[in-house]
Amino acid sequence: MKIAMIGSRGLGTSYGGIERVLDAVCPELVALGHDVDVFAATSATDSNLRGLKVVKVPSIAGKHTETISRSILSLALALGQYDIIHFHAIGPGILSAATRLFRQPTVVTIHGLDQRRDKWGPIAKSCLSMAENTIVRCADRITVVSEELRRYFVERHDVRTSFIPNGLPVVTPVPPGPLLKALGLAGRRYVFFASRLTPEKGCHDLIEAHKRVSEDATLVIAGKALQPDYEANLATLAGPNVLFVGHRSGADLQELYSNATLFVLPSYLEGMSMALLEAMAYDIPTIVSDIPENIRVVGNAAIRFQARDVSGLAGALAEALARPLDAAPVTPEWPTWSKVARSYSDVYDRVMARPLPAPGQLYERKLR
Repeated sequence: MKIAMIGSRGLGTSYGGIERVLDAVCPELVALGHDVDVFAATSATDSNLRGLKVVKVPSIAGKHTETISRSILSLALALGQYDIIHFHAIGPGILSAATRLFRQPTVVTIHGLDQRRDKWGPIAKSCLSMAENTIVRCADRITVVSEELRRYFVERHDVRTSFIPNGLPVVTPVPPGPLLKALGLAGRRYVFFASRLTPEKGCHDLIEAHKRVSEDATLVIAGKALQPDYEANLATLAGPNVLFVGHRSGADLQELYSNATLFVLPSYLEGMSMALLEAMAYDIPTIVSDIPENIRVVGNAAIRFQARDVSGLAGALAEALARPLDAAPVTPEWPTWSKVARSYSDVYDRVMARPLPAPGQLYERKLR
């Protein structure tokens, strides 16, 4: 089957959760016999895997225009050329209206409720809500990455979706190397945060909580902000023992995860955090906010605190840092990316097995 992936910046960017999902799942889909083309930003990395191609597409720069403009052009190039078009995220998913019009089989994966993210203003949130309603009416199949999202679509739209979680990566821990030495972290304990720097990730709470803990552990923050004002605010909040290392990927990220004393995810909103799954794979002791999307991933293998509660987070940090360094967590059982890819492949098969509607006709939305 020939699959087009639309809605991300592409392979090798490691910019956010969707990009990391595609980095992991696309090779597994190829191993199952599919041909996969990832429509991507011009900065994306080319693929050297047979059956996996990166199609670089220009876009209009800007917070509100980059992804949707690239997705529109990608769809124009893809229509009629693929067995399945697979959109990722709510914004690009609005284009399922066009694929329905042209009778192009379509899957949309919802990685989170983007209209609830603090980075969007009222108009953008309204557009994303409209996109959600369009997806419900027009997509041949909707998949979601968490049980909470599955329940949301049932309760709000009376639509059954396919729950396909993100997979647990296979990782290889490495000893401290040149990066830690250059950052002055070799031989030092550090608390690690890795994510895009957006308000709903709660990094500002982590910085405030870290100030209250009488420990010598450095707080290392890996990530990049979409909003320069927010990143500047974080820098203002930070004390002398906070280290911003910018966006990291590949061997750098591997070294940072491998040698962290503690991983913290204080988010207010998630779909399913790839950073948290990565921390689990490295067996790092973990602190998470108690939102359901985090708790379902870690089970009882992490210290929890109430989201937005800085005092509670400070207490959790003190508790975790007081534990013996060799007190390794027990990683919960979680599907691998090969199993996740098989689930997506099954969805593609079900979509292709259904007769296409006549133009303008809608499917019965209670997807069975």
